[in-house]
Amino acid sequence: MNTEELYIWNYGIDKLPKGLLEFGRSDVCDTYDESKRQKFQNHGQWMWKNKDGWRENLPSVLYLVCNKKPGILQFDFLDKYSIKLKIVSEEFLSLLQENGFVDKYDITTVKVVNKKNESLTDKKYYALRINHFDNDSFHFGKGITYQSDLQKERGTCFTVYPDMKLKDSSIKQNFFVLDSIEYGDGIIFRERVLDKVLNLYRPEIYKLSDYSKIWNNRGNYLYGNELMIVK
Repeated sequence: MNTEELYIWNYGIDKLPKGLLEFGRSDVCDTYDESKRQKFQNHGQWMWKNKDGWRENLPSVLYLVCNKKPGILQFDFLDKYSIKLKIVSEEFLSLLQENGFVDKYDITTVKVVNKKNESLTDKKYYALRINHFDNDSFHFGKGITYQSDLQKERGTCFTVYPDMKLKDSSIKQNFFVLDSIEYGDGIIFRERVLDKVLNLYRPEIYKLSDYSKIWNNRGNYLYGNELMIVK
């Protein structure tokens, strides 16, 4: 039986340390036009799918537009689950690729800029548009379900899985992405790469079992709480 611990890298929505980007504090755009009043825009259909797949290829460059001062941003991972993007640093991309996370995404360069199109960091970044999710790689086990009165009326709910395990522990892949509201805005990984992930810039990491405890009460578990894994 596979007993290897699984972890998730997932940021809360506010009160993050310097160098990280909080929820809602950045926009992804595909166009910069100096002549326009709103200089950054999205002109393409690259973020939308139809029955045959993505409507357009990723642009050759995307802009991550932030209200930050130059030199502050140092993050290695930023999730944009609503448009199925994971924005990663060059260092984190190398770690992903070295550990079997390949052939699952389209990739393009990201420029991290302010509204004047000035670069905010010396680090290199890439956007991964996920094409293949890893839901089928896991035994989810017994779930914990959260359901509001409105969800009961609609027949919907949220479910987290504290005992989730890999079906095949012999696979070489060590990082995983799920297509679900509960886990889709994070990256799941195996214990064997924990030390390498902790060497990246200020990750917020939890055991999957602990993440299940805090998921429905995220506001009470800010960055640095007692369940967070630190180096």
